[in-house]
Amino acid sequence: MKCFGLYIMLAMVFSLNCYSQGNDEHIDIRKLFNLNYNRPQNPNSEQVSIIRYILKNTFENNIHKMRGETENKIYINADGREAVYDKDGKLVTNSYNQGSFNFYSNEKEPIKKFLSDIAPWLKWGNTRDDPTSFNERLYYYTLDLDYGIQTYIFEGSDEKLETVSFNRLSVDEKEIYYIFMHILFNENYEITLNKENISHLRNEREYYFKYFYQIQKLLNVKK
Repeated sequence: MKCFGLYIMLAMVFSLNCYSQGNDEHIDIRKLFNLNYNRPQNPNSEQVSIIRYILKNTFENNIHKMRGETENKIYINADGREAVYDKDGKLVTNSYNQGSFNFYSNEKEPIKKFLSDIAPWLKWGNTRDDPTSFNERLYYYTLDLDYGIQTYIFEGSDEKLETVSFNRLSVDEKEIYYIFMHILFNENYEITLNKENISHLRNEREYYFKYFYQIQKLLNVKK
């Protein structure tokens, strides 16, 4: 998780017993979003590289600012521990916004990050008494995904895109790419994300958000 604010000494109190990470039930990634999508044998290599870039820049920010706590600040330690502080500098300990342990960094291992940290949180929440629903959590995740998409649109370039050896990935890792191909590059969208459209998406705010709202509508979280 990226530090949104000045880096400070992390408190020694962390929520390491996150329910989503302590649940031994296996997640069927294919059913996480209840979407029907294609699984091409040879997916578009450029789209795969773009997905990796977007997820590398999808930081945990809004998912720790749920239910009106918009001024929370998130801090991460190199070993994966994180802490969330409120606007008064107090450690956030409520079940839905508190910090938890990160197995992977989105900047280093974005696909494994989604598999091990984000997907379990989406499915089960932060703790056993987390009052938020799947759709509520997914809505806030799309706000963080929005940052990743905009980072690609405004800062992405061919030089920054990494080549992905798709055939070497695990079955679950491939499934993440298939899911996000459907979410980001859906052929049924009226406005699409592609090189021909980048300039338009970059220069017209309203046009970009029409594209983004298509994602939220697809995921059934558009407000």
